[in-house]
Amino acid sequence: MQALAATPTDDYATLYENCLINAGGINNGTVEACSSSVDAKVKQEMNATYARLHARLKTQSPGDADKLEDTQMAWLAYRNGQCSLATIYVGSPMHGYCPMMLNIQRLEELKEMAGQ
Repeated sequence: MQALAATPTDDYATLYENCLINAGGINNGTVEACSSSVDAKVKQEMNATYARLHARLKTQSPGDADKLEDTQMAWLAYRNGQCSLATIYVGSPMHGYCPMMLNIQRLEELKEMAGQ
């Protein structure tokens, strides 16, 4: 039986875990540093995936491109609000960890819509 290729989510999770291991221990500072580092990579891929999908929809179905844009704006508001609350009520490590995890999830959603 052939092993399945790792998904980007697995890759990002591995990057995060390796960063924590390489930092020598888990504390608020390492969680923040590692999540911020991985999140920068996730955002880059997420933004590129969104741009490709939006451009394709703009030519194929402009109305759907507008819906995608509206949905993305609503999702950004949700992410920011959710992570703000998580930081307050769960603790400061959520400041970086929460957006990283939600961005990974959103990247997978965008890739699914893009047929990737």
